[in-house]
Amino acid sequence: MRNLGKVILHIPAREGSKRVPRKNIRLMAGSPMISYVIKAALESEIADHVYVNTDAVEIIEYVNEKHDQVNIYKREERLASDTASSDQFNIDIINSLQPDTLVMINPVCPLIESSDIADAMAAYRSSDCDTLITCSTTQMQTFCNGNPINIKVDEQLAPSQDNDLVQVLNWAITIWDVKKFKERFDKLGYAVLGENRLLYSIDHLKSFKVSEEKDFQVCEALITNNRDK
Repeated sequence: MRNLGKVILHIPAREGSKRVPRKNIRLMAGSPMISYVIKAALESEIADHVYVNTDAVEIIEYVNEKHDQVNIYKREERLASDTASSDQFNIDIINSLQPDTLVMINPVCPLIESSDIADAMAAYRSSDCDTLITCSTTQMQTFCNGNPINIKVDEQLAPSQDNDLVQVLNWAITIWDVKKFKERFDKLGYAVLGENRLLYSIDHLKSFKVSEEKDFQVCEALITNNRDK
């Protein structure tokens, strides 16, 4: 197994959100949405330090008041805009904190659990990849822009289990070898997709992403239902 060196886990949670305003700090089943991934990150016990990477005063105040085990990384305004890329805010925290391994947990996936994070890290540690990205998988008939991806449309429809596996990135958990990330970024200007990547499948529900209001309501209902069991 590889030596991971200094492991930094960060949760990027900028203030701006047009489709679901204030979604990271908005109450979901009685707790701020970001609180669920913070809890999962801490309980996974995979990192030397856990950071919330944010520009939002409201989020900073919440974390400082409720989570004394979590650090704040104050993101510059230019890295919190709609046009700022994942490459840019990840290389920023890499250059500032100098980790050997960087883990990113997506706050808009509030159903992720500590075991998912720990299992992803175990898979990364035992592999030779430079990048692990979580994904969802399907063998259902898939098209992109009207073109078939994993089926042949000029043949009889085959059972779905015979179709090629399609992997859809959800970015709930991402892990990078920082040395390789920096080399790729310096050479190409981008790096988040990596070169030798491991696409790590997790349960579709665990990676459910809050992008719109209806997604927020679905996640809230699932959390509430699980509590009531």
